[in-house]
Order: sequence, then C-alpha cells, then structure tokens
Amino acid sequence: MPEQLLSKWFHQIKPQWKTAFLSTVIIGFLTHMYIFTNAIPNHDSLVNIYTPQFNFDLGRFFLSPFSGISSYFDLPWMNGLLSILYLAVFSALIVELLELKKRISIILTSGLIVAFPAISSIFSYMFTADGYMAGFLLTASALLLTKKYKYGFLPGALLFYFAVGIYQVNLPLLLTLTTLFLISEILYKPITLRIFFTYAIRFFALTAIGMALYTITFTLYRNFFAGQVRNYQGLNEVGNTAGLWEPILRVRNAFSHFFFRGFGPDMPVNLFEIANVAVFALLLLGFALFFVKRKQTISKPLAAIAAILILSLPFSAYSLYFVSPGVQYHMLMMLPLVPFYLLPILFYDNLTSATPRTTLFSWGTVLVTALVIFNFALIANISYFNMNLKYEKSTAAVNRIVNRIEQTPGYENANKLAVFGEIAMESKMATKYVPESIPRMTGALGDTFLRFPRHYQYMMEDLYGVSYDLVTPEEYESILASSIYKNMENWPASDSVRIIDDTIILKLSEELQ
Repeated sequence: MPEQLLSKWFHQIKPQWKTAFLSTVIIGFLTHMYIFTNAIPNHDSLVNIYTPQFNFDLGRFFLSPFSGISSYFDLPWMNGLLSILYLAVFSALIVELLELKKRISIILTSGLIVAFPAISSIFSYMFTADGYMAGFLLTASALLLTKKYKYGFLPGALLFYFAVGIYQVNLPLLLTLTTLFLISEILYKPITLRIFFTYAIRFFALTAIGMALYTITFTLYRNFFAGQVRNYQGLNEVGNTAGLWEPILRVRNAFSHFFFRGFGPDMPVNLFEIANVAVFALLLLGFALFFVKRKQTISKPLAAIAAILILSLPFSAYSLYFVSPGVQYHMLMMLPLVPFYLLPILFYDNLTSATPRTTLFSWGTVLVTALVIFNFALIANISYFNMNLKYEKSTAAVNRIVNRIEQTPGYENANKLAVFGEIAMESKMATKYVPESIPRMTGALGDTFLRFPRHYQYMMEDLYGVSYDLVTPEEYESILASSIYKNMENWPASDSVRIIDDTIILKLSEELQ
C-alpha cells in the first residue's frame, strides 16, 4: 500500500537529511519570499513570460524539459517553490557527501547554500530558476552516486551530462564539490593513498564520461543538424584558448574581485568583504588547528595532496576560463565558490575535544557563518528591492509612451514600432547606493530593464494590451538616415513621437549611425 511504502521510506531518512531539508526550506523562504510572491521581471524575463526555453544555441539542451516541470510560464511562486525543494535536497546531499554530524553545522551549510548570492541572482531570472536548481541537484546526485558505489560514476555521468546540458556552470560546481569532498576525506577519514586514488579515478571517470557525452551532443548539434551557436559567453570560441597564463590571471582577478572587491579603489568596503576576510581567517586557523593535532598521524604525501587541492579550488571554480577565452563570469555562475564558506564548517564539525583554541574556533565559525548568511539575505533583498524600483520606473515610462502614442494623430492605423536610443532614468539609488552596497548581482542591478526595442514591444503587448511589430533592420536604417528622424527631438519633447504611415517612430535619445 502507498502509505506503508511511504512510511518505510520516511523511516530510512537520516536525521541529518531532515535537518538539512527543513533548514533549507525555512531559510530559503525567509530569504527569498519577496521575489516568490511578486511578479518582478528583469530585462530577460520580460521577453520570456512564456517560453519553452529551447536554448540549443546556448548549449543548454536539457533546460527545456527540466524548466517545463513548472510549465513554460514565468510563475514566481511555483518556480520558487520547486527551486527551494531542489535546493533542500541538494543541501541534504551535500551533508551526506561530507558526512556532517552536528546539527548547527548542517543548519549553517543549508543557509549558506540557499542564501548564496548566486542563488539570489538566478531568482532574478525566475522564469528559468527552477531549471537551473534542478541542474545543481543532478550534479550533487552524480557526486553522491560516485562516492557510494564502485560503479556509481556510470549513472552519475548520465546525471552530470544532463546537468551540464542545463547550465554549463555545473562543470566547475562538480569540480569544486569534488575537491571539497577529497579534502574532507584526507583530513578526517582514515584514508590511504590507494583509497584516495580510487576516489580520484572514479570522479575523473564521472567528469570525463559526462563531458564526453555533452561534447558529442554539442558536436552533433553543430555539424549534423546545422545548429547555430550563439555568440554568447564564448560558446563559439570553445577550445580557442590563448595559452595558459592569461586564464590564470583571469582566475586571480575574478577571485579577488568576488571576495575582496571593496578593498580596491573603486568600491567601498561593506560587510560582505569584512565577513569574507573573517572566513579566510577561519580557514587559516582551521588548518593550523588540524595540523597541530594531526601532524604526527597524517602522511606527508596526503598532506601535500590536501594542500594542492586547497590551492586548486579557485581554478576549479573558474575552470571555464580555460575552456573559452570569451567566457565572462557573472553572479549566476558563482555557486562553485560556496566550498570556501563550507570549509570552516567542515573543520568545526570534526572538532571533538574542547580546548580554549577549539572553543574559540567553534564559536568564531558559528558566529561568522551566521553573520555571512544574514548578510547574504540582506544582499538578496536589496537586489529584489532594486528590481522592484526598476520595474516601477520601467512600467511608468512605457505607460507615458503609450499615452503619448495614443495622443498622436494617426495612431489608429499604426502597426509597426521603431525605437531609437535609450530612455534616461538614472538615479543615485540605482547607480550609486545599491551597486556600492552589494556585489554585482547580475539581473538585479541598473535603473531600467528597457534596453532594446523588443523590451518596449513586449511590455506594451503583455502589460498594456497594445501590439506592434518591430520594423525590419532595413526599415530601421532607412528611418535613421531620414530627415524626419534628424529633425525630431529627444524624449520627452512633443515631437519625440512621430507616426509616418503605419510606423510609430520613438526617439528616446540620439542613435549613432
């Protein structure tokens, strides 16, 4: 009977899994409730209110079926609910992967994962968020299968293949989580070199087979199905690396910019940077405590391997720099950096003896990590706050434009729209206060999401029920070169809107030919 089977499954769930799941759900909803209960699009979701997400030209071959679980509509509550559920299971898998035991460790781990800025940035693209979270879940599942079973890398490789086909950042996520697991095994398990290399071979097979399947799919799409690859994030430059030194420099710059941006000349120091300094101080202290305690028992080769693995973490997190010179890391791609925050928790979870040093480290880890999670929640809600401001300003601007169009003689016969330039809506809030207070949150920053003519077109149709076709590129260039356009003034002047035959000409600012 169903109830008997479910009861049996429920009793097989470990208490640590329950703690991780519930912690993620509670902290996740407390952090992200605002974006789940408000329809606040950004520039991308504005044109994807309904989309099957067939992003084959981005190499995301499996994004459509996994995003389609919540339908192809941009449904903040349903997409958010599924996203939190996926992340809750993801957290439980990470807890099992690292074999965390202490309840506080598990709660802090769950909080770091679900409140991480990369997650908040993905939620600004709510129409696709649940698909991305499903990819993270598949990646963690692949890792756990590979850890637990001798041939688990085979089904794991299939799951990882799907994950990379959802979003390519799952490759660096797999690499950093694998590195974190291997560090954990070396430091806190009675592991030998033989066992270590057995794990290493399994994880290498997992990665190699999964990426081979993805590469085959990518090649078939390009060569046999004549699929076009979009010039986005270096997808059309994969394999065209310009040596080894340049990616290494990019890793160094990106790593320092993420963790310590405020210590540079351009931005003020915020709680984010201060907390990161504390996290790295805990990392150093944690390793010092470990080696003082285990220097007689850990083998020198394993200690050297652990040191190499730790130093390799930034390169694993930014490994896509070595794949294509055109890759630009943005906040949606930063989840692979979460192991840096998890390492102090790993140290704390394995401390057993209560000495003044271990007590100090334990309290420091708990308090600093709790502060980091709280600050992540602040970053998330400042981002959503700015998104709401962008939405209000953008809708108000389009409302004024639609009103002006309807007051222009001949609008009844117009069915095409030509938009030139960008509307000026700068404010100190969006250009100074918000970007100086939080990391660069992709999708959430800026004054407006009205970047291109299609944004005006979609907003007019979906929010105001006014439908126009955009002019063709040839018509656009013809209008741009005409005397009518040159004699028009910029918005909001009275002649910034003209209707010629069946075409509405909207001049927001000067457009260079």
